Amino acid sequence: MNLRLLQIADSALPISGYTHSWGLEAAIARRRVHDAETLERWTRLWLRNSLGPLEGVLVASSCRYAQEKRHDDLYELNRQAAAAIVPPSIRRASREMGDQLMALASTWSWSSHALLPFQAPFINESTGWHHSVVFGLLGAIAGGTIEDVLLTYTHQAALGMVSAGVRAIPVGHTHGQQILAYLQDDISAVVALHGNSDPATSGAGCPFYEVMCDEQTQLYARMFRS
Repeated sequence: MNLRLLQIADSALPISGYTHSWGLEAAIARRRVHDAETLERWTRLWLRNSLGPLEGVLVASSCRYAQEKRHDDLYELNRQAAAAIVPPSIRRASREMGDQLMALASTWSWSSHALLPFQAPFINESTGWHHSVVFGLLGAIAGGTIEDVLLTYTHQAALGMVSAGVRAIPVGHTHGQQILAYLQDDISAVVALHGNSDPATSGAGCPFYEVMCDEQTQLYARMFRS
């Protein structure tokens, strides 16, 4: 068991992940999601059609580049993430969480030294480190395989979405854990499909999801930032 991977996937990390619903709150407002069954379907489609093809590819590529000491390619991958994450609210959330995870990991004994090459002023001050790229980098530093790092990332992402649904719909915690159990094959499928993908192929083709993310920012009252 890789305790370092468990640490970077911990939902209790102070990187503000719990303040985001990744567009789910807008779907709830539209009544697209309103119970455990629709939350499961929403999360499954999000994993397969949005998170996997985009962030999944970025995580796997980041881990591979870090393992191969391809630092310039990591910077380029981060710029690619900034361009590929289309909804402004999600792009901002990704950047904020990535920067906070990078800052937090720079204080840990097992990762601080390896992160020194990435602590200099960032190439482009208008962007920061994106969460998926930092996660892949730290996964490599933790000694995880690409498959294990991507599996861990996808599971924590699914957990974050389900946890947002548990609070916002609401559904019971027991139902939330049942949903996670039902999604295990989908999480494994993301790894199988995208663990070896060319980073140039990263991108999500979900216009409706992007509309939901934009609507999230226009809700009259909301619990989450994105």
